Amino acid sequence: MSSNTNSSGEKDKLSIAILGGGISGLSCASELLSQHKSTYNDSSSSKSYELEVTMFDTGRLRPGGRCSSRLPNDRPAVIQNRSSGTYDELQIPVNIQNAIYNYGDDIAKFGPVDHAAQILSSNNIPNFELQLEKWLEEGVVESFPEGSVCELLSNENEEKQSVELQPLNGEKMYYGKGGMGNIPITMRDYCLSFNGYGDEYTGQSFRLNQDVWVSPSNGVKYIGKEKETNGGYLWELRAGKKSLGKYHRLVISHNGKCADRIMSRTPAKAFHSLLRTKFAPYVPQNGGNQMTLNSIYSLVFAVKSEKTEGGNGGLSSPIAKALSNLSSSSEGSSEGGVYTVNIKNEPSLRLLSSNTLKHHHTRAQNSESDTEVYTLLSSPTFGKKFKGPQENLPIDLQQKVTIKLLESLEKSLNLKEGSVINSVIDIKVQLWGAAVPMNTWTSHSISKDEVDGFVYDGRGGVGACGDWILDPSVAGAWESGRRLANHLLTAQELDSKLSVGLPDKVPKEDSGKFIPSRSALGSGIGTIPTSPNSAEFVFPKSNDQQQSNRSRGGRGRGGRGNGRGRGRGRESNNDRGDKGQDKKDSKSNRTVYSVTL
Repeated sequence: MSSNTNSSGEKDKLSIAILGGGISGLSCASELLSQHKSTYNDSSSSKSYELEVTMFDTGRLRPGGRCSSRLPNDRPAVIQNRSSGTYDELQIPVNIQNAIYNYGDDIAKFGPVDHAAQILSSNNIPNFELQLEKWLEEGVVESFPEGSVCELLSNENEEKQSVELQPLNGEKMYYGKGGMGNIPITMRDYCLSFNGYGDEYTGQSFRLNQDVWVSPSNGVKYIGKEKETNGGYLWELRAGKKSLGKYHRLVISHNGKCADRIMSRTPAKAFHSLLRTKFAPYVPQNGGNQMTLNSIYSLVFAVKSEKTEGGNGGLSSPIAKALSNLSSSSEGSSEGGVYTVNIKNEPSLRLLSSNTLKHHHTRAQNSESDTEVYTLLSSPTFGKKFKGPQENLPIDLQQKVTIKLLESLEKSLNLKEGSVINSVIDIKVQLWGAAVPMNTWTSHSISKDEVDGFVYDGRGGVGACGDWILDPSVAGAWESGRRLANHLLTAQELDSKLSVGLPDKVPKEDSGKFIPSRSALGSGIGTIPTSPNSAEFVFPKSNDQQQSNRSRGGRGRGGRGNGRGRGRGRESNNDRGDKGQDKKDSKSNRTVYSVTL
């Protein structure tokens, strides 16, 4: 593409394929299209070319990735083998069995349901803060009411077991109006608006291929060696035996095993090395040498709400009653109810969010009962302990996970055993297998004062964007895609093959490296606002340190290497892995949350 026109007298074209329709991919596409449009007819530009952006997304209904929602009237997925065995029929209440067999097909009939990302904030990224303000004006997002986002804590000042709510006021927080999925829908529609024809054509086009799987084993092929005879194309994509086209540039905007396998057979070895993934609930203090993703369960469930005692005619579930009581005694809480709770007093849980309050679900009038819909997110250690095949979770595993999570919720809210479980009328269990990055790749190829926020192999014409390269949040994903897009256009303008963020063959002091994300490690669900009083994440001891402690231990009771008196020297918290997160308060005999994993 060395001239403005080809042999046919037509303008040259730059064709870019984006694999992944999450926030980073949509942000990259949006920025590519908008910035290219602003310079397409710029006479001062040394080059003028048409831009074609093609996105491939595996979502069944729409793009969005982890920022997605189930909407009323969504077509249910076709599930194979719906009637398999149960975990233990004698222990699983009939209402839970029926709800799981229903596969949550009706879970969104009352209104939008967010099953993954729950909170948006700027996370000190100025460009995203401006975008949030724009979306707020356009009605794409809504602000959480003051005091409606809280932390649920153990009350350390009470002799008896108790909990308290602490409102998170100060930093602005948002959620998608009509569902978090409304955000990627808006971004998708913005990209599609560039498909003008005739006098409305401005030099760009956007195509979205939905529910398409680029083959992990042979779906990406480098054809750059023949670029002089094939129109300058560097990449060809395939789905099985079907060709998905040839492209000048390739963007990988997703992660996990598929991204790793897709690039494993290409010559972009340094680039591919950054896509290798491991799955764990934490990383070592040095950040590790590999992208590390945790696994989280998302349990969306509907419960019956009935008239409250006292004859005031109000309808609420045991959950709503408990949160209302806690909120009434908490200074700064919202009068409109508690929308979202960061759970800090129960190690199996991380977050509870009311879809009914956030999305103003239709409520029954003059009825004896109604329905509330919640999303409950597990901790990463729980996700690891009960990990299964996320595309087809066995029935017995779904039952086990559901019961354990709901029991933990009852415990965290000091509710009567079975009060929530017996109120459930519908359930959707989902394993978020490649969930939140526990570390981020950090490089300074462009500026020593600012992290790059993306990766690009200039010789191969392939780049990557996502929250794993900047910040584990929607804000980080959005900004990463934007930065990669601008680099792609600048490199095209300057005919540059500058690589950004690739690892050095021989690491140097200023080489790129993975660093731990303390915010994501502490919350388990990404970078979200927390209170100043939240405990700081404590890294687990290394195997060498654990072995050293055990060798010093003697016969202590309550921990190998640290106990006193006689006993078998039971495992300490760090030695026990997934089991070692609870500790008992000696005064109240209650479970106290610890962020030590």
